[in-house]
Amino acid sequence: MIIGITGGTGFIGGAIRQAALAKGDEVILFSRRGGEGRRRFSLSAPSDVEGCEGLLHLAGESIMGLWTQEKRRKILESRVEGTRRLVEGIAAAKVKPQVLVSASAIGFYGDTGERITDEESPAGTGFLAEVAQAWEAEAQKAEQYGVRVVRLRIGFVLGRNGGAMKLIKPVFQAGLGGRLGSGRQWMSCIEIQDLAAMAVECLHNESINGPINAVMPEPATNSLFTKEAARAAHRPALFPAPAFALRLALGDLSHLMLDSQRIVPKRFTELGFPYRFGNVGAAMEEVFRKA
Repeated sequence: MIIGITGGTGFIGGAIRQAALAKGDEVILFSRRGGEGRRRFSLSAPSDVEGCEGLLHLAGESIMGLWTQEKRRKILESRVEGTRRLVEGIAAAKVKPQVLVSASAIGFYGDTGERITDEESPAGTGFLAEVAQAWEAEAQKAEQYGVRVVRLRIGFVLGRNGGAMKLIKPVFQAGLGGRLGSGRQWMSCIEIQDLAAMAVECLHNESINGPINAVMPEPATNSLFTKEAARAAHRPALFPAPAFALRLALGDLSHLMLDSQRIVPKRFTELGFPYRFGNVGAAMEEVFRKA
C-alpha cells in the first residue's frame, strides 16, 4: 500500500512509518515545509493526495505547554483546519484513497472517573473532549467520497526516546518520581511499538472503521504507573506532587495529569490484537531498558 502520512517525522509518526515500511508499504511524507521528496501539508490549502492508497493523519499542534488562549486556538485550529484541508485534497483527487486513519485521542471521553469506558461510550466534556470531537467530525467528512474512515483514539504513549516519557524518564532515573495528586486517577496507556502496529492494522484491515481505542487492555492508576516506573528505573518514588500545586503551576494543563481516564480497547480486543506490552509494568521495562 502507498501510504501518505502527515506528522510522519515526529515520535509517533516515525514509529508508524518504520512499521509500515517493515510491512512492505511505500510511505509518502507530508510536511509543512515540503521539499526533500515530501509533499506540502498546509492549513490554508488542500493537500495533494494523488497516488496515496491510504492516509494516516497525525499532524497537529502539541498539547504540551501552558494553555493560554492563543495555545488553545492553535491546538484546535491545527486539528480542525489541517483535517479539513486533507479532506479537501481527497475530494479533489481523481483516484480517492481507500482509507483515512485520522488520529484522535482518548481525551474524547473527558474525565471518566471510575467508569470503564469503551468505543460505545458517549463523548465527554472539557477542552480536550471538544477538540477531539471537532477533529473527528472533520475526518468523518471523507466518508462522503467513499473513503473508509478510522478514528484512532490514542492513549498516553509510552516509549523510550520520545513523547512525554522523554521528560518523565529522567525524573524517575534521578529518584525524584512520585504519584500525581491522589494517585487514584486512571491512566490508559499504549506502548509506541504496539501503537505503530495498531495504526498499520487500521490501514490494511478493511473491517475496521469508525472509532477505535489505541490503549492497553489494562488501565492503571497513577499510583501503579508510578510504582512500575520506579521499579523499572531501580529507584524509589518518594516525591508526590500535590494536586493543588499542579493546578497552580500548570493551570488547565494539569487536567492531563489529574483527570481519570479508564479506557479499554474493546474493538482491538475483539480483533485479537497481539499486544507486545499489555500492561504498564511490561511497557516500563521497555522504556527503561538500557540500549
